[in-house]
Amino acid sequence: MIRKVCLAMIILGFSKTFAQEVDGDGNLKVYSQKYVKTKPVNNRLQGWFISGKNSLQFNQAAFSNWMAGGVNSYALNAYLDYEFNLTKGRHIWDNRIYLAYGVVQNDGEDYRKSNDVIDITSSYGYEFQKNFYFAASTNIKTQFTEGFDYDSYDELTGEYKKISSFMTPGYWSFGVGVDYKPSENLQLSVHPFTSKFTFVLNESLQKQGNYGLKNDGDSYYYEFGAFLGARYKFNLMKNVSFDNRLGIYSNYLKTPQNMDIAYQGVIDMKINKLISAQATINLFYDEDQIKRTQLKETFGLGISYNFNNTEKLKQKEINLPPIPTVEEAEQALEEARKKADAAAKEVEKAEKELNEIRAQQTSEEIDETHEAVEALLEAIENIEDSADEEAVESAEN
Repeated sequence: MIRKVCLAMIILGFSKTFAQEVDGDGNLKVYSQKYVKTKPVNNRLQGWFISGKNSLQFNQAAFSNWMAGGVNSYALNAYLDYEFNLTKGRHIWDNRIYLAYGVVQNDGEDYRKSNDVIDITSSYGYEFQKNFYFAASTNIKTQFTEGFDYDSYDELTGEYKKISSFMTPGYWSFGVGVDYKPSENLQLSVHPFTSKFTFVLNESLQKQGNYGLKNDGDSYYYEFGAFLGARYKFNLMKNVSFDNRLGIYSNYLKTPQNMDIAYQGVIDMKINKLISAQATINLFYDEDQIKRTQLKETFGLGISYNFNNTEKLKQKEINLPPIPTVEEAEQALEEARKKADAAAKEVEKAEKELNEIRAQQTSEEIDETHEAVEALLEAIENIEDSADEEAVESAEN
């Protein structure tokens, strides 16, 4: 029991807590690349964007002489949701870590866990056309502690039936395909080549048919198929957002028509700067686990604190022009070529005018030289005439 409560507290205290705010128009402010924004993905701020949210939620019910009846209960839930997203030119690299743990204690019963999730996702994309990305993604999902079926009690061992533990099951998937991201509010993923491993590392649960295992003693089950993912987030009203995620997986190797389906809906309600409420619903179907739809619903009121580095990234990009698309770059290149051709014609015209000026200046210089030579010859003749006259006068004398 103490271990479970400590685990919930450790998740809360792992680092600073983050959340989201809503502006006066009812739009969520940008505290995460995954929150509602109107800004196109291909204009995301360059560099690392770090954000997230931690929350601690406590529920309690107490009854004394209450004629309608009831059971005293206590519940503690903690979760963190961090994102580390990098944008560099046309390359995007998004990483998400989601950890959650919760315990509940009803009067007369031991503490039992009510929530237990480890979910880590990393995806890379290269924009080949506006809003379209060649993409590759990987995901790991499991839980922290053992899970039990509290409807099955073993009188001999005095324990409930164990049905899960860390990496039992554990899921690891890797897929490639195309993502469409017109905004962070709407995302579609089509990955036709996706490998999926289901790990069962607890030896006591390595039994044929358990989580899809083919034989007793197997530690994993392999699938290869297609993945279709979608996300849509919008505001229900001021300070209330609704985030929907859907994932569908079809196994090419076995009954591809029987698809695994996972849906998560999260309603975030911001009460004030430090207090928020959240309601979640999870639907899951995987016939390798159980041929029935699994359902989980939670609601909690908790304390949160906001943090993000958006303003720092904005300051870094104040003087940076937006990154052009391929079409914009080709258009700019064509315009530059036209300007270069026009400039070349102007240069040719200027050179022609300069040559004409030089030719005119050369002709004038030749004329001036001729005039100077003629004047010199005339001066020489005058000197010779004067000299002859002086010689004649001297002879006569």
